[in-house]
Amino acid sequence: MASLRLAISALVVQVAFSLALAQDAGGLVSELVLGNVKVVIKSMDGSAITTLTAAYPKPVLANPEMPAGASLDVTISITKGGEVFKPQQVMLMLKSKSLGLAGYAVGKFKSGSYALSITAAALEKQIGKLPGEYEVTLLIGDPSANGVAYVLGTVELRISAASTALEPTAVVRTAFFQPVNNLKPEIQHVFRAPEKRPPVVVSYIFAGLAFVPLVAVLLYVPTIAGVNFKGWTAAPLYSLLFHGGLGSMLLLYVVFFLRLNLAQTLPLAGIWGLFVAGSGYLLLSSLSKQRLKKDQ
Repeated sequence: MASLRLAISALVVQVAFSLALAQDAGGLVSELVLGNVKVVIKSMDGSAITTLTAAYPKPVLANPEMPAGASLDVTISITKGGEVFKPQQVMLMLKSKSLGLAGYAVGKFKSGSYALSITAAALEKQIGKLPGEYEVTLLIGDPSANGVAYVLGTVELRISAASTALEPTAVVRTAFFQPVNNLKPEIQHVFRAPEKRPPVVVSYIFAGLAFVPLVAVLLYVPTIAGVNFKGWTAAPLYSLLFHGGLGSMLLLYVVFFLRLNLAQTLPLAGIWGLFVAGSGYLLLSSLSKQRLKKDQ
């Protein structure tokens, strides 16, 4: 979380710095005056190893060695219009010259000046174990003044052999280092393999078996139940209408199975059912009248 906050703060100060440079120097912005620039490299016990001073914009560091466990402390005073000024962002950036990765430290205002400090251990937490030459830059940004990127020089960072930090990988991202190919990997969807199904012949066999009861009704059942076709001669018109309606109803069921849905089939079945019922009533009435005439 600390590394994320530092990266976000670094991005903010760089944006503020760029906006300040883009504005007209003769308008709302004015120049910042930097003074009392002091850089101290301290050992692990807090004692000063190297103490350097310079006047802005001259560099301060000429690649001194920063041992493992040491810290880099920078103090600077900032004024605008002759008065002490507190910019929105004051940060110290250490950028590796080998990979371009950068670590940051946020400045703190104290006693009229800013103090910035970063240790080798803090740098390792941000970008990993990466010894070598680093460029040290002081970043100052505020909307009411021209931004400042003061290059203090370079230092040679040493890493302890006992360090457990990981080496930075190619996918490390910081506020300063954003490669053009920073794209997310393509997601490869893995679908479940289709279930095994029986051969098509098996499906046809079971479909044929489903029609066996219908064939039995049409062919076998009428013979054992004493069904005859004498009614055709007694009332041929009504018989034709009734049995044609039954056949059409069976055909409607077949079409429903192959093409129609239930909402389309029910209205047709209702209308055609009334026709079958009416023709059946007329057929039975005609047969009944003929039977009564014979009995008289």
